[in-house]
Amino acid sequence: MKVTKIFSWPLMKQSLNANKVLFIACTLVLCLMTVVTTYANNLLGGTETVDYTDAQTDFYSHLYVLASYNEMVGTELSYEDFAEAEDQSMYEAAFEMASQQSADLDLSCENFEAAAETLAESEAGLDAYISQFEYVYALGSVQGCFSGDDLDIESMMTMMLEMMGIPSDMLETMSEMDTTAMMNQMYFTIMSLLPLILFLVFAGNALVVDQVDKGSMAYILSTPTKRSAVVITQAIYMVIMPFLMVGCAFLVKLAATQAFAGEVDVARFAVLYGGLYLLAEAMAAICYLASCLFNLSKYALALGGGLNVWFFLCSLLGMFGLESMVSMGIGVEMLGNFNKITIVGLFDIEALGTVGSGSVDYAFVPKLVALAVIALACYAVGMIRFQKKDLPL
Repeated sequence: MKVTKIFSWPLMKQSLNANKVLFIACTLVLCLMTVVTTYANNLLGGTETVDYTDAQTDFYSHLYVLASYNEMVGTELSYEDFAEAEDQSMYEAAFEMASQQSADLDLSCENFEAAAETLAESEAGLDAYISQFEYVYALGSVQGCFSGDDLDIESMMTMMLEMMGIPSDMLETMSEMDTTAMMNQMYFTIMSLLPLILFLVFAGNALVVDQVDKGSMAYILSTPTKRSAVVITQAIYMVIMPFLMVGCAFLVKLAATQAFAGEVDVARFAVLYGGLYLLAEAMAAICYLASCLFNLSKYALALGGGLNVWFFLCSLLGMFGLESMVSMGIGVEMLGNFNKITIVGLFDIEALGTVGSGSVDYAFVPKLVALAVIALACYAVGMIRFQKKDLPL
């Protein structure tokens, strides 16, 4: 009778069948989250920002001429009347007078209407620009009654924000925020990890310790199957299944990005999902080690599952300690310490995201190596421990 020492295909089939439903469910959830976040990322980053500065400057120049002309002549010219007037001769006369006084101004009814049409397409709308001009014009010639300083709309808004406890530079930080990087951080450290952890914890527990606890390991070892074949086969299972899950998510990501954005940076996504796989393997190896160390499922779940859930919670809290979150005022710097006590912190998404750009940050390389070392060490220790420990057979 041939003794199996390295790999047992019947045992592999048993593991595949036992965790089939769990694998399919977790993979579907992972792929669904991939599609949703890709679509959301496309909505956040796909809208081109239109610069209305030139149109606003041109529109305000025309409004200023109308306001000055009204004060000088006693008329009541406005954009509302201009848009409805059939005879625009008075407006043309006001613009022509101002153009003659300054060679830098190119004012006309045609340019006034063109600037208004451009601003009407903005999110704020034309009425908002007209109202803002009225404030700017009203405050433009006002001085503080105590300080004597010139008052303007910008300083007023800054003061109001500071009184509400909102630093004025926070708005600038939020406007410059990289929504793509933020969404990637949330997806790779939270959304994608959750289904992976669920699968790894329950599957890892079922491979070894659960069979010892239930007594089915006695039947397996009564066949011509050595302990070495058991631990190697189950380790191979824990290497292949996360690879298939992450691989499916990677392919879905490429397809979704192509569908929503029309172009795909394959190299950058390949590196990001490669890093996610190494992180998943480190977590899988911890579950595998716990499964090999104990004879009772509850202890293995407490160690393997408890550590991975702890790592997940630390990464969740650590997100609010990131520099980008703190600068926006929605984070706490001290929470960044949680990133130092979780292996998820070794998955440097920001550095990995630079792959394919002009300047690659290679800080991710030693961190990924550390994840690989953790995985290999846990697998090796688990195999050795299982083969040497006493089993309640």
